[in-house]
Amino acid sequence: MKPASLDQNIIYLCADFSHKFSQAMAAAFRQHDIDITAEQFSILVALWYRDGMSQKEISEQLNRDKTTITRVLINMKKNKLIRQVTDANDNRSNLIYLTAKGKAIQQAGVSVAGRLYQQVLKDLSKTQLKAGIDILQKMIAAL
Repeated sequence: MKPASLDQNIIYLCADFSHKFSQAMAAAFRQHDIDITAEQFSILVALWYRDGMSQKEISEQLNRDKTTITRVLINMKKNKLIRQVTDANDNRSNLIYLTAKGKAIQQAGVSVAGRLYQQVLKDLSKTQLKAGIDILQKMIAAL
C-alpha cells in the first residue's frame, strides 16, 4: 500500500516522532539543568536496570553500533557519570557501572522524561496506546 503523502507514511511518522521527542527531551533536560544527551540518557537508563554491563551488552540492549556507544561512554566517563571496572571473569572486557552522580542524573532525567512521556500520551486511550504498541512491535519484528 503506497501512502498518499509523507504524513500518511508510518515509517516517516515514526522517524519524525522519534526526532521530535529527542529534541523535546533535550530541551526539557536543558530547562532543568540536566547536562546529558538522549544517547547518554538511554545508557543511564539501561545501567539503572542492570548495572555492570559490558560495552557489547549495552550496544545490544540499545540496538546501537559499538562505535557510537564507545564515543558516548568516553564522554560519560569524562563527566564522571560512569566508571569502568575490569571484568573479573574476562580481563579483556570492562564492565560499566553508574557512579553516584550518574544515578542522580538518571533519576532526574527519568522524572523529566516521564513527564514528557505522559504529556505525549495524555490524549490516547489505553486501547489506542496498546494498538499503537502492537503495530510497532509487529513492524519491528518484520525487520
